[in-house]
Amino acid sequence: MKKRTNRLGLLLLIAGVLVILALVLPSTFWWFALGIILIAAGICICRR
Repeated sequence: MKKRTNRLGLLLLIAGVLVILALVLPSTFWWFALGIILIAAGICICRR
């Protein structure tokens, strides 16, 4: 149960940081970040 609580807390922390960043950063940054995430996900899938 403790491990699950730690994951939930980490997810909530990340979500809060993303909400704050979304208010501050311009939309072009988020398209750039989305591209990086998609490339990283593709690399992870191909390595498996």
